[in-house]
Amino acid sequence: MIKTRLPVSWYIDPEAHQRDRQRIFARNWTLFGPAVGLSQPRAWRADTVNGWPVFVIRGDDGVLRGFHNVCRHRASRLLLGETGSCARIVCPYHAWSYDLTGALRKTPNFGDGAELDLAQMGLFAIRVECWNQLVFVCFDAQASDLTSWLGHLPEICDGFPKPAELELHGGFAVEGDCNWKAYCENTVEGYHLPLVHKRLTAAVDRDNTQIKSYDGGRLVVFHVTYAGDDSALRGNQGIWFYRFPGFQGVAGARSFKAERIEPLSPNRMRLTNWSWFADLSLEERADSTAWNQQITREDMGICETVQRNFEAGIYEGGLLSPLQEAHLARLQDLIADAVQDAR
Repeated sequence: MIKTRLPVSWYIDPEAHQRDRQRIFARNWTLFGPAVGLSQPRAWRADTVNGWPVFVIRGDDGVLRGFHNVCRHRASRLLLGETGSCARIVCPYHAWSYDLTGALRKTPNFGDGAELDLAQMGLFAIRVECWNQLVFVCFDAQASDLTSWLGHLPEICDGFPKPAELELHGGFAVEGDCNWKAYCENTVEGYHLPLVHKRLTAAVDRDNTQIKSYDGGRLVVFHVTYAGDDSALRGNQGIWFYRFPGFQGVAGARSFKAERIEPLSPNRMRLTNWSWFADLSLEERADSTAWNQQITREDMGICETVQRNFEAGIYEGGLLSPLQEAHLARLQDLIADAVQDAR
């Protein structure tokens, strides 16, 4: 029998939450969002990713760069709001200003006698790369490039329309009272579908749907055959994918969905969704988005019951189905290996 690999304390302890952020999420690429709106020089977008306030900005040289949204002087947030355009990045606290490459340029009224090396006080940079009209960020200089990190995913997605060929419809964000690990464990198994997702189960030909792992289990893909009325919307074939630790999505004949999963606390997480469509009416797009939200809430709802029982203190571990939950077991191994890597 396969036993669960992770201690329950890893789902409820504040120390475990911080360890996950530093040893798992900081060392992997994270979906930042669509590239739409960032094509012009000086355009910027700010967000909080895995607990770090960050922004990306297009320089006058055309390069898209990323930085922690924190002034080097007294740690004020630099760019307020979600999007904008600027020729200089000026701190709203004491007016320190930076150019679009992150270099410190001016420190008004700081004092002429102060020995301040501007070259050593630039913004804290983060890595930025794009795939499929999606912007990703990474906080680890030693991590592989994005293409290597994505592994087999671009090849698997090649048979479906890309976001650049579709129209961005928008998205949504949902927060839930569960640990991110519990949610992602739910993501990589189809065992729960008939009970938790009745409408989705009716739309899938389960006899002709396969779950496969790639890249050492870091990528899990549901190769889905749709049935019934839903095939008219999604096409006959599609994929649902999860890339460890927090990137998942859906690709189909007329749509693409990308989602960021991130930890907020030991017992809270957020899922942020963006969706693209082609040749669908506004009513069909609204229904698809509402259905996506319903599926997310169904998953979070069941995972919240798991989280409450973790915190109650009676459950210490369980057994995993070798038929249904082998990918879950591998995910837990990846988490354990990452957490124990104290570099």
